Amino acid sequence: MPFALVCAIGLGRALIASAPPQPPPLDEAQEHDAFRFVASDEVAERREAAKTFPTDLWSRDDDFHQREATRTRDWARAHHARIEDALSAIDEGLRERWPSGSSAPLVATVPPCRPRAIY
Repeated sequence: MPFALVCAIGLGRALIASAPPQPPPLDEAQEHDAFRFVASDEVAERREAAKTFPTDLWSRDDDFHQREATRTRDWARAHHARIEDALSAIDEGLRERWPSGSSAPLVATVPPCRPRAIY
């Protein structure tokens, strides 16, 4: 009987709960800010990824993008923005070649996936 009561209370709470409010979409200035925040550290992040995977270009790129995703989530969390909007800003910035704050040109290609040199 106590189990059924706990289940009924849980179901009742789930039925009346409301979703948290969604943050508003990013404006153009916020999109550029998100892009600059993530892209400005690309050279250092790629260097770190190259240390992790010195002989495997695809895995190196994959490691870099994991780091990039972490920076994007950090920016979105700090600015109370949706991660989807921040990722969209990164994509748009790459396609439209927004200034990144980095001295090196941004890499917008992916190397082919090949078997690893070391097993």
